[in-house]
Amino acid sequence: RKFTRQYGDIRAMGSGRLLREKPWQNPANPAEGLWYRGLVFRGFHHTLAGPEEVFFIPSDLLAALPLSPPEKPAFAVSLAPAPAHTLPAGGAIREDLFTLLVYLQAEFVRLSPQDAIPPAHRQAIQRAFVFHPLPAESSPSPQAREAADHWFDLILHLARRMDFLRKQGRRLKLHSAAVKTWLQQSAWEQLRQVQDAWRTDPTWNDLWHIPGLHPKPTGWENSPMLGRSRILHYLSLLPDGEWVGLNAFLEAVKQTEPDFQRPGGDYQTWYIYDAEGKPLMGFEHWDAVEGAFIRHLITDLLFAMEVVALGAPGEDLPPSAFKITPLGRAFLSPETTSAPPPAPSASLRIHPADFTVRVPAAASLYDRFQLARFAALVRRDEKGTLYRIDRRSYRKAMAQSITLEQILAFLKRATGGQTPLPLVEAMRRWEHRTGAVRLERLTVLRVAEEDVLPELLNHPRIGALLGPPLGPKAVLVPEKNLAALRRLLTEEGYFDLPGEGAAHE
Repeated sequence: RKFTRQYGDIRAMGSGRLLREKPWQNPANPAEGLWYRGLVFRGFHHTLAGPEEVFFIPSDLLAALPLSPPEKPAFAVSLAPAPAHTLPAGGAIREDLFTLLVYLQAEFVRLSPQDAIPPAHRQAIQRAFVFHPLPAESSPSPQAREAADHWFDLILHLARRMDFLRKQGRRLKLHSAAVKTWLQQSAWEQLRQVQDAWRTDPTWNDLWHIPGLHPKPTGWENSPMLGRSRILHYLSLLPDGEWVGLNAFLEAVKQTEPDFQRPGGDYQTWYIYDAEGKPLMGFEHWDAVEGAFIRHLITDLLFAMEVVALGAPGEDLPPSAFKITPLGRAFLSPETTSAPPPAPSASLRIHPADFTVRVPAAASLYDRFQLARFAALVRRDEKGTLYRIDRRSYRKAMAQSITLEQILAFLKRATGGQTPLPLVEAMRRWEHRTGAVRLERLTVLRVAEEDVLPELLNHPRIGALLGPPLGPKAVLVPEKNLAALRRLLTEEGYFDLPGEGAAHE
């Protein structure tokens, strides 16, 4: 395939056409000139990916040719000026994985027979994500929904890949031991584990999860590891902290190794379509397929993994440049980069007036996980995360069988003994008043004469079915006792006929 792209294809001709056109005298391209002079031949070469069609020079001719070893094109990409707007890498993949774990801890998620998360739960999780969140409107655009769905599928896949999930019957639950181990690691170790889970995963096919591209399963296959590893290799060749134009990087890969994910250079049998259903077959669609693949890796996955920072010419414009971050260098070149020193732990801070809890960015993710079990998320920003403890969030904790003593012990440790007294008093009040108010469906029984009500209350069988009196001529009846009471009133003669008598509802 690469040979025909550079030197042309050899046209298939029958004997009649050969005699008419005489391609050995008038070759259409260099390939035909060599072919009809017997200087190149066609054959098949067996590789790990299967047989590949090749052109070759016979060994007896090769020895007579003054050939020098072919020089492989050097990978070179020019640097770019600093962009006007910078999007710092924020570790969104770690945050959204955490969001999924918190949700599955708090909610009862029953899987469908196909092991899928029901749409209501799926959308609730997607709307809480920081990267590619599902828009709040009821009918998001197809592009926004596609990006959100691909991102959700990746987060769920990574959670399974990292052994964080378990099925209990049809319920999807957390694998507590694996989750706890990950949450208690440093932020760098957590991110590194996510990065490595993706990098070494042969089951996640990045090419099939690019918004705007729609591969069709017609029997063709590609190696997820091959394309991913080649682009990571070229990224590892870039200098640290220097801005590189995204288009310049794509062009450098195209010039150096255009077939980086297609070992045989086959651009005809991969059935991939764009958003309008147009087929993207042929090398002329390299930018739409290979280019989109590289852009997706850099501007989505590696950006969310803090491997690159992105730059754009304006705040609302798409990224046009990127640079390798210090964490990215540790990921791309682990053999030459040591782990950064662990950041000092940060304590939670609780506002005594509104019970909001400020969780610094450097705080333990394990502490955030525990806090999220009895506090509601308010917002996230570059400084950290804000939660609020209120009666409703406290009730959520009780539903998970978390006791007040456990909450207070956690807050004492996580705040360094700075839990505000008003919060402690409020939670004790909430616990004391739990169950103090309830709603019930009741029926009022009224009597015509005042002396009838004491008679009913003192009746050994009827009285047991009545609630508290509402006055001399009325009494409450619990709904669950209504049928039995009606039967006894009829048996004892208080109801002569249904709907009549001395007592009525």
